[in-house]
Amino acid sequence: MKEAEKPHAGDKFCCISRLKVFLLALSLAFVGKTMSGAYMNSMYTQIEKQFNIPASLVGIINGSFEIGNLLLIAFVSYFGAKLHRPRIIALGCTILSFGCLLISLPHFLFGRYHIESSISQWENFSVMPLCLVNQSLFSLPTEEPSTECEKEPGSLLWIFVMVGNIVRGMGETPIMPLGISYLEDFAKAENSPFYLGCLHTATVIGPFLGFLLASSCAELFVDLGSVDAEDITITATDARWVGAWWLGILICASLNLLAGIPFWFLPKSLVKEGETNEPEEMSKKIVVPLQENGKSEAKETMYEIAKGKLYYFIPFLKALFRNPVYMLFICITVLQFSAFNGMISFMPKYLEQQFGKSASDAIFLIGTF
Repeated sequence: MKEAEKPHAGDKFCCISRLKVFLLALSLAFVGKTMSGAYMNSMYTQIEKQFNIPASLVGIINGSFEIGNLLLIAFVSYFGAKLHRPRIIALGCTILSFGCLLISLPHFLFGRYHIESSISQWENFSVMPLCLVNQSLFSLPTEEPSTECEKEPGSLLWIFVMVGNIVRGMGETPIMPLGISYLEDFAKAENSPFYLGCLHTATVIGPFLGFLLASSCAELFVDLGSVDAEDITITATDARWVGAWWLGILICASLNLLAGIPFWFLPKSLVKEGETNEPEEMSKKIVVPLQENGKSEAKETMYEIAKGKLYYFIPFLKALFRNPVYMLFICITVLQFSAFNGMISFMPKYLEQQFGKSASDAIFLIGTF
């Protein structure tokens, strides 16, 4: 009997260790996705200047991430529980990494960044907006701006950034709902709060690292590696300075790709913590029926997801929308994140123009908040 108990204890230990591996991998995935989000939100001003696009278009690009997330979040959360959740998370991390690569692609297609020569004499007046540096402070508002204040049409390569942001939002969709549900299904009730606390800690570390990375990349010129330092005639406090925004997003892409690797090797389900496997004799009796009916059960599961689950999906949404407490919580969350995202995305530009701070300093100040 003692020899028969040893495999069960080993299986239990192996299951618990796999759950810990899943927690570690999920924490790294949380760090990667929040780090990418914080980095992108702090680098929109650099993208705006390089591609010469208006701030209103930058807002659309910023919102494209939520568009990609919104397209899949309800379906992934509802149907994903019946599928292989670790592999879906791994696929999401891979798609997230691919979206980051798409975002950085315009830099390599754009060519070298050309500094506007029309405002070269005003490089020390970086506090003022670029389109007002050559205007008199006492000019009438009805006067037309001078030709020196006009900008050339912007590049259309920003479309790659928007598409990459949509793909990034789609890739981030399964990480949180499926990861948390997987932990709660196979963790002890007393251990579940600790595991969730580890994930919340990761969501705090991720933005901190993202802002530090953005601040470091903003100090580097955008054409890093292709332009000599002696050829750069402006400093980081100049209004025309564009940091190496593409470098950090490549680092985020690598981190997200590495974070998804462990999920490919984790099982679909585990034995719940504190529970033992079935006896070896019972497991031998059910091996044959499982092998014979394995294919039919898989087909029934896919059929259930395609038809049965879809049939109950719309009533499930209606029940949620009719819940006043849930809808109030959703409205409060929307207001909270709208204010937060707006400040993170556009506050660096305000600090640059109104207080003469460099992009690196502005991003660092936002990160300290």
